[in-house]
Amino acid sequence: MENTTYIGLSRLSSMRREMDVLANNLANMNSNAYKGERVMFEEYLKGPNDAKKVSFVNDFAVLRDTRIGKLEQTGNTFDLAITGNGYLTVDTPQGRRYTRDGHLRLDADRRLVTTGGHPVLDNRGRDIVLPQDAQDVPTVAADGTITVGQQQVAKIDLVTFESDQELRKTAQGLYATSQEPQAAPASSTLVQGMLEASNVEPIVEMTAMMELLRQYQGTQSLMDSEHERMRTAIQRLGRTA
Repeated sequence: MENTTYIGLSRLSSMRREMDVLANNLANMNSNAYKGERVMFEEYLKGPNDAKKVSFVNDFAVLRDTRIGKLEQTGNTFDLAITGNGYLTVDTPQGRRYTRDGHLRLDADRRLVTTGGHPVLDNRGRDIVLPQDAQDVPTVAADGTITVGQQQVAKIDLVTFESDQELRKTAQGLYATSQEPQAAPASSTLVQGMLEASNVEPIVEMTAMMELLRQYQGTQSLMDSEHERMRTAIQRLGRTA
């Protein structure tokens, strides 16, 4: 008799998780290079000795939308947008991390760092340090080569991975992974003076949230009706006894 309640609770629980993901998408719609996410569901069948199966709702994964966001002009020297698949390599106290957020700056030691202060690495795994006495504005070529005047300073390390879905989100727009990085294809380039915006579409997210709310209310109404049915049945059986 309680199967309907259990199934309903499994759906309500999964919808709460889905609402959290949608809310997080909306909260990051203005975050550079943020990738929207969706919860993936599957049917979970359970029953004693497979004699009577009960179908539950199970949210088993979050799928990341890897589409490239709109590139926006900023004109800032150290803003870099990635066209195509690719990630900047970043050195952190926890090890190497990867990001598509190209909003960079120079720290006190003239190292090229992320907004969180983590050094961006070159293709030799070293910090990128610009000359102290440089008078010219640094330029970044499409292949990541940084030039100051006539001097080639470094080449930014741009990498890809076999599966973008296996990248784990950490803080400050960084990703961690146990996968071995590979050199990005020639079609993936850097554009100086631009940033990649989030690929989240607010109208789509708000529509999804409203639809989810209606589903939540419908499931809750079903559970209330089932509860009332069970209560009425118990009362009638009690009077009969």
